[in-house]
Amino acid sequence: MITVKINDSNKTFKTECNLIGMIEELNIQSNGIAIAVNNSIVKKSDWSNHKLSENDNVLIIKSTQGG
Repeated sequence: MITVKINDSNKTFKTECNLIGMIEELNIQSNGIAIAVNNSIVKKSDWSNHKLSENDNVLIIKSTQGG
């Protein structure tokens, strides 16, 4: 099990996972979001290769429409 901080809330995962697994488990749409891990943006093309580690700090940014 690993625990990571996602948008200032701790989340525990039963198994090691990558960013794709994280957004699937959190039931978040992958369109229109950006992800930073430990203050570094991770390209969407790298999400499947980026494994989360214990105590990682993840920030999920959702785009919004306004006018």
